Amino acid sequence: MPVRTFPSFTALTVLLAAAGSVWAGDNTLYDAPPPDDAAFLRWIEPAAAPVVLGVPDLGQEGDAFHPVSAARTDGARAGVFYTAAMGANGEVVLIEEPARADRTKVLLTLVNLSEDTVRLVLPDQEVAVVGDTSINSAAARAVNPVAVTLEVETADGRSLGAFEVSLRRGQNLTFVARPDGADLIENRFGATLGGS
Repeated sequence: MPVRTFPSFTALTVLLAAAGSVWAGDNTLYDAPPPDDAAFLRWIEPAAAPVVLGVPDLGQEGDAFHPVSAARTDGARAGVFYTAAMGANGEVVLIEEPARADRTKVLLTLVNLSEDTVRLVLPDQEVAVVGDTSINSAAARAVNPVAVTLEVETADGRSLGAFEVSLRRGQNLTFVARPDGADLIENRFGATLGGS
């Protein structure tokens, strides 16, 4: 009696083809890792993003940081975080953010797009968490996780906004001061721009 191997071979081929397509589908769940010389850029306005540092497609995912090879930009430096936005004068502003040093803490960044020097304070204690931050610049401070109220205020003590936050390890927040108030953004990352 002859051995029947054809159906087994066909079944094995179908199974391997299905497994290959499942594996390919699983790999599409993960973005490519950032390039080795990645700079991180974000646009924090609801309007479409202009070309920033030679990068034309920053507006894809709202206010997320997008890794991009520094070599593909017009002057970005590897490892540096940049925020682009509309300044108080209506012009596009590019702000280089402070270096991220201690990853075991929560990083609080204050981006100033207002018309005055601002700071981030504990309002009940009148303690500056992030000190005086000049117009069109950013300052930051790493803090321990805690539940607290933080307030963005101008140099003359005018409140631009208060925020109750429960800080968690590994979480980074950006407070954005504008002439008419302040916003809070939880930092997140989008897709790598221009490939890896």
